[in-house]
Amino acid sequence: MVAALPAVRAHHRERGIAPEIARRTLTDVGRNIAAHRRWYGTGGMLRPRWLSLHFHGELYQLGRLQFQRGRIGTWTSGSIAAEGLPLGPGDLGLGLHIPDFLGPLTPKACDRSLAMARDFFARHCSEEPYAVVTCGSWLLDPQLKQYLPRDSNIVRFQERFRISHLPTEPEDRTPVRFVFGTDDLLGTDVRQSPGRRVAGRARPPPRAGHCAGDRAAHSDRRRP
Repeated sequence: MVAALPAVRAHHRERGIAPEIARRTLTDVGRNIAAHRRWYGTGGMLRPRWLSLHFHGELYQLGRLQFQRGRIGTWTSGSIAAEGLPLGPGDLGLGLHIPDFLGPLTPKACDRSLAMARDFFARHCSEEPYAVVTCGSWLLDPQLKQYLPRDSNIVRFQERFRISHLPTEPEDRTPVRFVFGTDDLLGTDVRQSPGRRVAGRARPPPRAGHCAGDRAAHSDRRRP
């Protein structure tokens, strides 16, 4: 993996990508190692396959959020059409990811990231016109509105998307792991932050799932 870094940097230089964006994108390597140590107490890579996106030039850290070059799937195509965009399965679309360790998911930070993405991909991937951003995350679960105030960062993040897919089966482990860093909710001190106090009210936790949503992120909706 270390040997691959010069090739990644060379690719970034060819695309004219700023060294700061390249550096922030590749810090996911350190985050991955930190997450492995948090879970298992030893060095290692928690999700090595995830990092292949960074090394292949498919994913970039732009401010608070990450954006992945990709294609629209069948789950989100219906709600994209409802937005009035002439796009469907297989057409270009950006995948949005929400990394850990980077502070609050504030509206201002999200606005800045989306603006950066609009400029970044138009400049560095001009052959790939992106007109929509999709996101698949437990943070989009509508049930969270039962536990969080309307002006919370998570709720305001949800309102950026049109929900297009809800799971048929609960996936409680995913939000518990992300919020508490453990599968053992009963053994967790939920008093460490306001967000954890809110989540701690739901014992057992809400029947959360990995929801998919999408929303146009570019101002030019006429783009084919």
